[in-house]
Amino acid sequence: MLRSCFARWVALALAGSPLVAAQAQQVCDAALAPSAPASRFSGDADGHITDSATQLMWMRCPLGQTWRTGQCTGPAVQLDWPASAAAAARINATGELFYNDWRLPSVRELATVTERRCSQPRINLAVFPGTPAAGFWTGTPSLKSTLQAYSMDFAAGGVVAVSHGTPLHVRLVRNAP
Repeated sequence: MLRSCFARWVALALAGSPLVAAQAQQVCDAALAPSAPASRFSGDADGHITDSATQLMWMRCPLGQTWRTGQCTGPAVQLDWPASAAAAARINATGELFYNDWRLPSVRELATVTERRCSQPRINLAVFPGTPAAGFWTGTPSLKSTLQAYSMDFAAGGVVAVSHGTPLHVRLVRNAP
């Protein structure tokens, strides 16, 4: 009986069951001080949030998701590096996010929003709800290869040089007014 239940679960998982799509539970070490406390950020109803420490304005939701009633809804898309830059250019040209200077963050900028005391994802979910525990593009080209750029892994954390053709998540940033 146990074996058949396990086999059914594996079959469901391999068939694309919601069990696979479920986001891992975030784990935070309360003994450590927050590195990106919610008190550092101020937001508005249109899905932007400003970091008072860096004077950067962030999209609260990754590309693909929509900010509605205090939540990021819908699936976060993954794009390769050229498509990520093209998406920022399209958003700037259309004005759909109220400003025309959105860009991929540098590796240093994206590191400022990581919550080092948490993993799965390694970000403050009160500030950036719905963030997948996965890789996000930066606008910083790799120092080792012209065919790579750096990404930030929000699962366990870390910066990795990745091929431009790899699909990753995108969170855009701009300088705050």
